[in-house]
Amino acid sequence: MAKDEFLKAGELDTPIDVYTNTSTQNDFGEITKSKSLLKTIWAKLMLTGTKGNEKTEDDTIRAESKVNFLVRYDTDLQMNSSSISPEDYFQILYESKYWNVSSMETLGRGKGILIRCYITDNTF
Repeated sequence: MAKDEFLKAGELDTPIDVYTNTSTQNDFGEITKSKSLLKTIWAKLMLTGTKGNEKTEDDTIRAESKVNFLVRYDTDLQMNSSSISPEDYFQILYESKYWNVSSMETLGRGKGILIRCYITDNTF
């Protein structure tokens, strides 16, 4: 394996905030969804090859953008648990927008984790 294939500290130049989605019950017994900051990590912004797309859903035009992040392996991201779906559990705050996680893939020892994210224009 070539030495340049490993993740280098200088490549991680973009800070991102990783949030966990949580559900709590309020005083009236209603389930409320909230986000709590798990941690801030350094990432490498990866090109996805596509700039986004538009779809028409229910007579509304909806745009979707995609971005990938490469981060170091982290036990707080709980990649080894088969009971956790990253789409339901994590969100990434990048450039003041919450990005939904579509998948998380471990690339191997010394290569980090690839986090694939998307955002739609009707996501708040």
